[in-house]
Amino acid sequence: MILKSDKPNELADPLKENILPKFAIKLGITHHSPTQATLPDGAWLFKYLFLTQEQRRLLPSNAQMKAGVAVNNILQKFYADTIWNFGPQRKLQPNKNILKGKTKEELITSEVDEYKLYVPNDEKDRSKFEKYQAEIVEVANHGFSALENIGGADLGPIVCEEQISITQDFSSLLCPVVGRTDFTFNGVSTGGSSQSSFPSLIVELKTSWSKLGKLKKDGTRSFIVSSLPTAPSYTHLLQCSYYAAKYDFKVPVKLVYLTIKGHQTFSQDNCIDLTPDALRRHFNNMCNIFRRRELILSQFEDDDKHTIISKAAEVIDPNFDHPFAWFSMPQEFMDEARKLWRIR
Repeated sequence: MILKSDKPNELADPLKENILPKFAIKLGITHHSPTQATLPDGAWLFKYLFLTQEQRRLLPSNAQMKAGVAVNNILQKFYADTIWNFGPQRKLQPNKNILKGKTKEELITSEVDEYKLYVPNDEKDRSKFEKYQAEIVEVANHGFSALENIGGADLGPIVCEEQISITQDFSSLLCPVVGRTDFTFNGVSTGGSSQSSFPSLIVELKTSWSKLGKLKKDGTRSFIVSSLPTAPSYTHLLQCSYYAAKYDFKVPVKLVYLTIKGHQTFSQDNCIDLTPDALRRHFNNMCNIFRRRELILSQFEDDDKHTIISKAAEVIDPNFDHPFAWFSMPQEFMDEARKLWRIR
């Protein structure tokens, strides 16, 4: 299932030359993503079909997300030889990591300074924002330890944020699936294969941050330190399965969790859910999510965009009580969502 070009110097655009179904063209969607699979159908429909790209950019971030990005940036800038980022015309492309060689302390200081530019949404978010400035340092240092235990720079060359695609030629889906890897360690060739060389390992990184506790008498907030998980989250396993599917489940995937308490790494050696057979099942489950959505939308593809969305909403539960799917959605957007589902 490896999808790299047989021409090693030719960089294929995974979003070009796909024949999209009628509903996708009308709705302006080009692909699925592993992240979209983690959302329930209702929140996915509203966020990715009802809202425009410009409106999605208005969705608020939060202190946890920003802190996670900071730690990821620190680790990638320290280890990566190549980082994919946006170039001209907002097109993702691989670029040499010009910050490689900087010390851990320099990278941490730079990212914490960048994090301090974040403007919190409210007082609760502000309390987290102030707390996480110190936690970023600890979590990043645990990240260094986790990656060194895995092999670190010795497993290089290392590519980060690589955009990979599984096209309709390699799945029964009508739209391709596109995602980006946290760390790809390239070291093992497929030998006799006519395809490009396989990487030796893919690592998916997840951070967890202290949670708000009770309000103290002095007006400050207490915090509850997040514990390291004893087992991976299923949504995270779905994401890992996508990276494994890209290489026909022949490349191991490790899932690393970081908190201020330390690090925990799950792999096929200590977690049955990361074995090739389990990852294949998880990937099939992910495809079932996308296939269900495609089947719903295809029923109404002869209608206009607005009608497709409205009719799809009639057969999809919005699940407004979901624990995170609608979290931090601006009130004006929530009003639109309730109007779409005719819930006043």
